[in-house]
Amino acid sequence: MSKRNYNVFFNTHTVSGIVISVALYIIFFAGAFSLFKEEIEIWEAPKTETHSSKADFNVDGVLNHLDKKYSLTGRDIQLNLDVKGNTIYTFLGEVKDSTVAKKEVHGEFLYINTKTLEERTYEENYSLGEFLYRLHFFAQIPYIGVYLAGFVALFFLFAIVTGVIVHWKKIIPNFYHFNPKTALKRVWTDAHTALGIIGLPYQFIFAVTGAYFALSILVLLPANFLYGGDQDKLIGDMRPERKVIEWIGEKDHQQNAIHFNTALNQVSNTWENFHISQCFIKNYGGNNMQYVITGELEDKDRFVGIGRMIIDGYSGQILDQKIPNELDYLVDSQFVMSRLHFATYGGAPVKIIYFILALITCFVIITGVLIWIEARNKKSKTLRQRLYTTKVGHIYLAICLALFPVTALFFIIVKILPEVYQTQKMSILYTWFFGIWFILILYYRFKRNNYFTNKTTLLIGGILGFIVPVVSGLISNNWIWKTYANKQFEIFTIDVLWLFLSITALLIYFKIKPSIKEQSSYSKNPIDYKNLKTLLKQEENQTITNQNSQIKKDKNFIPMRTKVILLWTLLVIGFILHHVYGIANVYFQESLVLEGSNGEIPGWAHQWRIILEGMAFLFAVLTVSLSQNWFKWTSLIWACLLGLFNVYHFITALIYEPSNISEILILLLMAVANVILIKEILNWKSHQLSEE
Repeated sequence: MSKRNYNVFFNTHTVSGIVISVALYIIFFAGAFSLFKEEIEIWEAPKTETHSSKADFNVDGVLNHLDKKYSLTGRDIQLNLDVKGNTIYTFLGEVKDSTVAKKEVHGEFLYINTKTLEERTYEENYSLGEFLYRLHFFAQIPYIGVYLAGFVALFFLFAIVTGVIVHWKKIIPNFYHFNPKTALKRVWTDAHTALGIIGLPYQFIFAVTGAYFALSILVLLPANFLYGGDQDKLIGDMRPERKVIEWIGEKDHQQNAIHFNTALNQVSNTWENFHISQCFIKNYGGNNMQYVITGELEDKDRFVGIGRMIIDGYSGQILDQKIPNELDYLVDSQFVMSRLHFATYGGAPVKIIYFILALITCFVIITGVLIWIEARNKKSKTLRQRLYTTKVGHIYLAICLALFPVTALFFIIVKILPEVYQTQKMSILYTWFFGIWFILILYYRFKRNNYFTNKTTLLIGGILGFIVPVVSGLISNNWIWKTYANKQFEIFTIDVLWLFLSITALLIYFKIKPSIKEQSSYSKNPIDYKNLKTLLKQEENQTITNQNSQIKKDKNFIPMRTKVILLWTLLVIGFILHHVYGIANVYFQESLVLEGSNGEIPGWAHQWRIILEGMAFLFAVLTVSLSQNWFKWTSLIWACLLGLFNVYHFITALIYEPSNISEILILLLMAVANVILIKEILNWKSHQLSEE
């Protein structure tokens, strides 16, 4: 590989890795616990449930109970049976019958105990397992969280590919030359490369499947185009069980529907070792009511064994079926993605392997950040550049490493939480989990000591982790030896995981000695924070002197402030030209007088002229005499807002007025000028050059 290509791949790997590192760490750390979401929910329950097999579930009893309270007629109902314990997830769709009162039309999402028929809403049943699962794809960030996680996965894919290319020749040597006593950067580099390659297949799978699930809206765009925009047909082909069936009226009750348990038994008896996971009732109580029952074969029989049976709700006739031993590309490809991502194959051993690989990936992310910090702390760098790198490192490590003790703490809190607060976990977790995490982030950020951050988070997390199984034993009498003897393996697994994490964290804590800190470039080339202002001023004066000497040699030099003024003025001229082209458009294409006009210019037209032309001209004038930092920030914010407007205006002109070439050209030039203006204001803000 040529040196140029190597540098391109190396820089791509570094930049993509650094940009996503914090988000990626959170995804993998929370994702590691998400693998055991159901086990965590059973572990944190105040009372230990006695498990029943799915065959013992009286689904008809559940449906009768719900019908009395929520009037199920005309609804689509979804039942998720693929859970551990006696609780099933139930979604009641909106009532399709337009004659039903509006108060009964809305949908319901409920958790129901099949033994006691106790109901809980989503908020009341919220758990730490659910919280960590949703943190895994940033669902706590409204609207954009899942898409943010998807783009992080996409960039992670770039980082993986470029990382393999960059480190390919060093993979084998790094396994044999690994020596913790060498330079600290070398230790991190070797560990980063070696462990990154060990987890490579796992990381690649997660990058691809994570991007697929989180950016499914983009994945479906080409398919939607092929279906001519008919989304119902698209969903019907990809996920037949979710196909919407039109409501055609309520059924005459002279013909009774078959029991839902009868339909479940019919499916179970049709295919051996078939595990029912989801059930759908389409148009409950309607003329065309259908039971849709889906599931899969056991892992030992087939890796991809999705089965589905659609049964008429009255006659029991099989309307359609997918035999689990036969492959269907559209359905089974999605199932493979799901299995690979959520480790729903191979049982607990595969989940444990995924868990360990997720934590290894977290270590790879941290070492990548540390390598970047060490590499950029050179004497050849300016103090301002070194401060920026150091600040980023402190923030990144504070966010990532503080997550471990906070998670351990809340495993304890949800267990000792009084029963009266058990239904308020959602608000408690949102407020206190993020609140305590934020406080720790601020503390470690301003402590400015990555060695201290690493040591204390490992120590606190390790100690709290040991307390987790102890609290479980004291509160619920679920001691490890009892849960194992009683075959309560979900509770046993969570306790053992925390013991494993705690032992590992404390072993690493005792292995990290002060001598390791001394190997860091920040120990050899420290930043004097006490005299920071003086040093920065000296560096700034030296920079000004050097730049002024270069300015004198450059006859074409234009001061930054003058550039900003010129660019503001160019935007004003651009707006005026845009209006001129608009007048030409009126002459050649449209009526001179708009319909409904009375000869007076409306107030909104003046407001737009003031906001666009007037404000741009005002900033040009004020830049002549103002250079304070607040004014630079104000100019930057307004330039960014104006830039968004210009880009939006250019795009809409391309879409709706493609024939108006002159207007499109001037809008493009304005957008380019706006981008340059933002760049120059940023330069002006970061450099205190003497104005000439």
